[in-house]
Amino acid sequence: MKPRLFATALAAVLSVGGAFAPVAAAQPAVPDAPVATAAGVAPADVASTDVDLVDTARSDPWTGAPERALALTVDSPTNATTERSLPVVLFSPGFMVPRDAYRTLTRDLASRGYVVLSVDHTGDAVATRFADGRVVPMQLPDPYSDATLQRAIDTRVADLGFVADALRAGTAPLPAGVAAAADPSRLGVFGHSLGGASAAEFARTDARVGAAVNLDGALFYGSEAAPVATQGNDRPLLNVVTDVHAASPEGRERYLDSYLSTPRAWSRVYALADTRHMSFTDAETLVPQFVPDPPGQDVPGGFGLGSAPRQEVADTTHDLTAGMFDRFLRGKDVAWLDDAAGRYPLVSEVR
Repeated sequence: MKPRLFATALAAVLSVGGAFAPVAAAQPAVPDAPVATAAGVAPADVASTDVDLVDTARSDPWTGAPERALALTVDSPTNATTERSLPVVLFSPGFMVPRDAYRTLTRDLASRGYVVLSVDHTGDAVATRFADGRVVPMQLPDPYSDATLQRAIDTRVADLGFVADALRAGTAPLPAGVAAAADPSRLGVFGHSLGGASAAEFARTDARVGAAVNLDGALFYGSEAAPVATQGNDRPLLNVVTDVHAASPEGRERYLDSYLSTPRAWSRVYALADTRHMSFTDAETLVPQFVPDPPGQDVPGGFGLGSAPRQEVADTTHDLTAGMFDRFLRGKDVAWLDDAAGRYPLVSEVR
């Protein structure tokens, strides 16, 4: 299946149940159904609120609008009201994929005591839904050209920086109660695919970031290895990749080898056995185990799910993500993060 067609189909599947229905901007957080979290973590209620945010100082590189408008979903625990008690984590979705494709992942992290802001990068998702009712379709020219990919990463890094600015300035339209509980001084970032690469670049260039997680994002900048791979960085960074990505000769040569040989702060690259590129989306928990991958998707950037047990993949990904932020944003003793392969059967370290 062609990437653009798959992205369209994925968005349609994930919009079932009203995900694309218009909602009022910055409406008060309303508790959703309890979220089932990973083993050993108590379930918690999570509230989800859609908000719109406009950068008046920047034009939109995709739509041509004089201002850059962003659509976000804020996930937060409903029972944490202590002032400045919750670290804040920004999430960047995959290329062409809307933020709604990662609700299991972001809500799980919120259930563990984080304020999670999922950012739709308007124009490069198959569809971006705003809280005021607008839906902006994808506006990408020649989606996989070097120029488009470079512009996409630059734009995403600027988007994340603007959201971080708004959080620090107190101008982000967070729901009542969440604004007081959020602590923007403890800031993390994570993402999937191009969103993971963008998260890594944002962490490299913005000293406000305390930790970052890259979920199967090739560390490229156009067709070249990204600065985070060739120059290093001083921010803790966890990379979680599929075993196919880790074993790819091209990926090893262009991204992973240079990354692993460059001095940096705390870092690990963990591969998950028998997973594929879309294993980090909601498809991992929505698609039944017996459904096979589409033909031809057994490649690093493909759209398969692999054969690993679906729930085990989700639980492992959630634990690794939360463990990273628990350690570097909360100062918890998460010693197992140094050797996650000893704790999770699917994990192997890439060296």
